[in-house]
Amino acid sequence: MRLARACLVPLCMLLLGGCSPVVEAKFSDIEVTRPDIAVPGAGTSGLSSVMFSFSFDSTKLGANSNLEAQSGIVSVKLHKLDLNAKGGVTDLSFIETLHAFAFVPMAKTNYQSTRQVEIADYERHGSVPVGATFSVPLPEPVDILPLLQPSSADQRKIDVVVNLGGNLPSQNWTIDVSMSISVELRE
Repeated sequence: MRLARACLVPLCMLLLGGCSPVVEAKFSDIEVTRPDIAVPGAGTSGLSSVMFSFSFDSTKLGANSNLEAQSGIVSVKLHKLDLNAKGGVTDLSFIETLHAFAFVPMAKTNYQSTRQVEIADYERHGSVPVGATFSVPLPEPVDILPLLQPSSADQRKIDVVVNLGGNLPSQNWTIDVSMSISVELRE
């Protein structure tokens, strides 16, 4: 009996040593903020639209051209997108439409890659006061994982383009953009 037990201990250690543990991690509230984004004035009164863009470093969320390292990222989702009035305006109630998409620009060019994701397609119904912070309604979390898998031809950043419509200010103004993102890893 003692001999059987003595043989089982090394066998169990050998079997367990060959197994690698499964590690899971969830980061549910990563805040990405881009301060002082300049928004051009509409130039005319009445209904109009303006476009602005901003970028952020995708490596901070795990973007990597190494496929082995990249394979551990299971999910990356955008949960919240807020525009915060900073300068030139104090109330964002004039926003009637907002369309936003994100893409990965190709290295050494100004062209976008084929990987892009629609973030928001908002149209206001009724007249709801907004105030200094406009929380863009997202019907469900937006999957941005495809933007974190750059090829060797892509830059390691994400560009976001936003088109606003409504009775927009005629003068230039600034906003801060805040995004809440979750990342899930599994090794």
